Amino acid sequence: MTAAPYRTDLPGPSGDKYLGNLHAFSSDPLGFLTDCSRRYGDVVRLGENNVLLTDPGDVEKMLVDRDSLFSKASADTRRGSRRQGFPHSTMNSDGDRWKAKRHRLQPAFGRSLSTRAAEIVDAQGEKLLRTWRPGQARTLQDDIAVVTLRLVTQLMFGDEFSDRDTAEVARLVAPIMDLSTSPVLLPEWVPTPRKLRIRRSMARIDRTLHALAASPAANDPERAPVLHALVHGAPAPSPEELRDELATLIMAGFETTNDAVVWTSVLLARHPRIAERVRAEADAAFATTPAGLSRMEALPYTHAVVREALRLYPPVWLTSRDARQDLDFGGYLIPAGTTVTVSQWVAHRDPRFWEEAEAFRPERWLGGGPSSVPRGSYFPFGLGPRVCVGAAVATTETVHLVADIWRRFRLELTTPDHIHPRPALALQPVGAEVVPRPW
Repeated sequence: MTAAPYRTDLPGPSGDKYLGNLHAFSSDPLGFLTDCSRRYGDVVRLGENNVLLTDPGDVEKMLVDRDSLFSKASADTRRGSRRQGFPHSTMNSDGDRWKAKRHRLQPAFGRSLSTRAAEIVDAQGEKLLRTWRPGQARTLQDDIAVVTLRLVTQLMFGDEFSDRDTAEVARLVAPIMDLSTSPVLLPEWVPTPRKLRIRRSMARIDRTLHALAASPAANDPERAPVLHALVHGAPAPSPEELRDELATLIMAGFETTNDAVVWTSVLLARHPRIAERVRAEADAAFATTPAGLSRMEALPYTHAVVREALRLYPPVWLTSRDARQDLDFGGYLIPAGTTVTVSQWVAHRDPRFWEEAEAFRPERWLGGGPSSVPRGSYFPFGLGPRVCVGAAVATTETVHLVADIWRRFRLELTTPDHIHPRPALALQPVGAEVVPRPW
């Protein structure tokens, strides 16, 4: 428990008399959070039971030092989306249950998985790029989605999905990734069109994932290490738990890489000199280095480009936890039960800690990265015990696929002024149509 000296009058926007700040947040989440951080300081009251932290020290304190004092999501905050949020997965578990699940899953995400990911993404990238024709417009999000879905399914399940299966999984995942991030949740029984689409998708995902779990690859740790770890790990998962684990791994692995590759390519298209340097580095790496993880060491500038893209357009743009007990941040009392939020979008663009915060400057990551930037100012994959288990794999995939694309083609944006971020469950790029050109 905290002592009396802590203040309780948290600053923040008052909002509408009846809806509070719901309309402002829903209409422009990124702008609303950024404005709150600039106007009201390091601890901001977003609503009756919602607080935003913007100081990097508080971010680190929440996600690292005080991780055990927060829950991923309480029964109350899950109530409106229990059937849609995969509550039995590692991602949505807490305490000892989370530790057991993480321990079961962690060994599968070692260096060997990153090596295999690099080899698969190079092969899948080449397969995609053979279909591109110079001068023919492409919807980049759709094209990269095919590659990343094939990659994540082959990597996790040991088999490459057919084009038909890949399209089916993409169609099923889309409405789930379209879940609202609004802190206000409607009761489960309210039959909104979005919820009906999600329920239909969930039913079909159930059938698909149960079939995968029963496949021969589940018994082969070399062919499908992640699936094998889930099916045969201890404690043995229930059918619901297995479904939730596979679904969240597919969506997280697919969406993170997909968005990161597209945003990186958009930024490279806007900065031709940086793109030329990526192309030159990729040419040299692919000419002198064998396929696999070893190419990562030959692509340091491309890696820096990806890290900078993840700073400006982090796929995970919002992270929330529920306080288990009264806590203090920045001299303010945060009551137990409060949903405490940190925003990668806000932190990664905070001009107090980033020089030319809005500028695309990959060189800031060369030589080990900016040493003057606090740890809590950059966390695209999270921080602390719950950092993304697949962070290294996702980074490898993104760097390799960006190198694959840009050594072959120079991309032009058809509508450069109409590309914008869409903050759903991930920060999705909208309007990224490109025309491949020969170098």
